[in-house]
This record gives sequence, structure tokens and C-alpha cells, in this order.
Amino acid sequence: MSSQTMTASMFAGGESEGHVRGWMIFAGTAMLALGTAAMIYAMTATIASVVLFGWLLMLAGGVQIVHAFQVRTWSGFFLYLLDGIVRATVGTLLVVYPGAGAQAITLVLSFYFVASGLFRTVASSILQLPKWGWAVASGLLSITLGVLLAMQFPTSAEWFIGFAVGLDLIFSGWALLMLASAVKKVSDALS
Repeated sequence: MSSQTMTASMFAGGESEGHVRGWMIFAGTAMLALGTAAMIYAMTATIASVVLFGWLLMLAGGVQIVHAFQVRTWSGFFLYLLDGIVRATVGTLLVVYPGAGAQAITLVLSFYFVASGLFRTVASSILQLPKWGWAVASGLLSITLGVLLAMQFPTSAEWFIGFAVGLDLIFSGWALLMLASAVKKVSDALS
């Protein structure tokens, strides 16, 4: 589909492009503001993120436990029930001990960044797809981030999750604002 045939009605089932753009701009601006606040108050955002994640795990575990008893004739009943219990338990621990949860999550993310960065760097160097240097740079950046997190652990656990959530919100908000701008440009070109 060419960009000249794109209209806002593609996104909202026939609503006017002004209405769709307005919501995109509102959502993008709100995400930018929330992301900035999360980065400024990274410690608070870290604790809030861990607690929210804990509540979501508790809820998912509770639903899964109830559902397991509804399908108890299924051959995988006990594994399904055990999975629900583990989810609910981990969620409860994250809510009750958010500082320890932030430390555990940060440590796991540190190892993840190092492992995925190594994989990406090696695979990109071997395959050498077009523009492979960017993938190598991305992998090296990921390794560096993982090593820095590990070297600053446990202090990094206090701010990293909030910082990462804030950065993600800022980039997502900016992307929405750019999409709203593109919809406007295409709409103006079609008029």
C-alpha cells in the first residue's frame, strides 16, 4: 500500500482523521510526559513497576488456579495448577518485597543483555546481512549495558527499571506523534 492511499480511517474504522490525530497527539504527549516523569523519578517508577507487575502476576495466577479446577479432568491439570500457584506466589512476593523484586529483575536483565548482545554481535558478524554494522553496534551496546548493570548491582536495581520504562514511554510517545504528523501530511496531500 502506498503512503498516498493511507488515510486516518484505516486506523479507526471510518472516524475523521482529525479525531484520530487528536487522540494520537493526546496519547503521544501523555506518554512523553509520563516517560519523562518516570526517568526523573526512576526509583519511584521502579518500585511502582515492580508492584504493578506483581499484581498482574497475582491476578493471572489466581485466574489460572480457578481455571485449573474448571478443567480438572484434563491430563495436564496438576502442571497447569502448579504454574498458576507459582505465578500467584511470585506476584505476591513482588508486591510484598518490591525492592528485592527490583534487584532480581535487574540482575536477570543484566545477564539477558549480555547474552543477547553476544548472540547478536556474533551472529551479525558471521551472517553479514546488509547494514550488519548496525546490528553489531546494537549488540555491543547491549553487552555494555548488561556489564554496567552488573558492575553497579545492587545500586542499579534502584533506578534501572524506572529508567527503562520511562525511556520506552518516551520513544513510544514520540512514535505516536510522528505517526500523527504522517497522517496529517498524507491527508493534506490527498485534499
